[in-house]
Amino acid sequence: MKKLIFLTGEDLLDVDLPIVKKIHPNFDFTWVVVLKGYGWFEEKDLIKISKENNIKLFVFKQTTKLKNPTTLFFHLKVLNFLRKLNPEYIYDSYLGVPYMHFFTSLFLNKRKFIIAIHDVIQHHKMKNKGIRAFYYNFLMRKYQNIHLFSKSQLEIFHQKKSNINKNVLLAPLALKSFGDPMSSLVEKEQFTFLFFGLIRENKGIDILIEAVNILNKTQKNFRVIIAGKAADSSWDKNKVKINNPLDFEVHIRTLKDHEIGEIMNRSHFLVLPYKDVTQSGVLLTSYNYGLPVIASNLEGFKEYIIDTETGFLFECNSAVSLASSMANALELNKSEYAEMKSNLNHFVKREISIESIAAKYIKYFNDLR
Repeated sequence: MKKLIFLTGEDLLDVDLPIVKKIHPNFDFTWVVVLKGYGWFEEKDLIKISKENNIKLFVFKQTTKLKNPTTLFFHLKVLNFLRKLNPEYIYDSYLGVPYMHFFTSLFLNKRKFIIAIHDVIQHHKMKNKGIRAFYYNFLMRKYQNIHLFSKSQLEIFHQKKSNINKNVLLAPLALKSFGDPMSSLVEKEQFTFLFFGLIRENKGIDILIEAVNILNKTQKNFRVIIAGKAADSSWDKNKVKINNPLDFEVHIRTLKDHEIGEIMNRSHFLVLPYKDVTQSGVLLTSYNYGLPVIASNLEGFKEYIIDTETGFLFECNSAVSLASSMANALELNKSEYAEMKSNLNHFVKREISIESIAAKYIKYFNDLR
């Protein structure tokens, strides 16, 4: 069996974990995790998971921040450790921003790396956007083996002439679970729309608020839950635009796992009014709970939503169009809503089951030469 290392940073543990659980028996497998002190996972949690799944695990703890120059020494320590393990291939979703991959060739052949690129282009007004864009473009130029997570990202990737002959793994994110998924249609007293996840400029919270202001002129029996941590000033800037606070239930904080499952279960639709998107972990969380989505008609969403069949698409950056889609959702009767959820369930099983995604990883790694 091929000797494979999965190198994962804490911020992408929820992405890699279901894949690691599924594919590790197919390889001489080692999981190397870098904890960054976010508190999302603790070492004891990883040890428990690895023992339960018979996974060989090593944990590093990164105590320095992104811009601290001493982070370089931590990156060199990680590279030296990887070299000693002598793997055939290293799947890397840690990436070691901003220093590590300038020095990998001193320790390992660059052909050993498979680089996971979540954002071929950086999000609108992303923090540290300039340095992230420079570093990611450097990675895409330097390495031959690249993992991309959506067809829309692959198209953008191929627009760069230097990327034409790369060896690309195209496999989407796995469904994200925060507890048992909804197994049946739950009766809900009031029709509920949900905005969930990090709140920042590109997520379009301003568009949602404006759409609700439009919608409540003609529709009354609905509410909107907004739940997530504010990552920039966009929430404070836009919350004052709410005409009727009674339309909203607001939780501006990081939700605990059990709260996420509960809030998904009492909602009818997730609303994603994003201004740009690469791939959406929030959408895949909602799909795990059988929750249909109303989203802007960006390519990254059109891959996952069949308009009027599994959810609704609206014109990006248009509050009027979003209000119309939300009105269409409100007009669904119980039978029509149940049919949409059934269509969504079939789509998930057909297109993004963990079995089909894991099979793509396994084939890709086995085909590498």
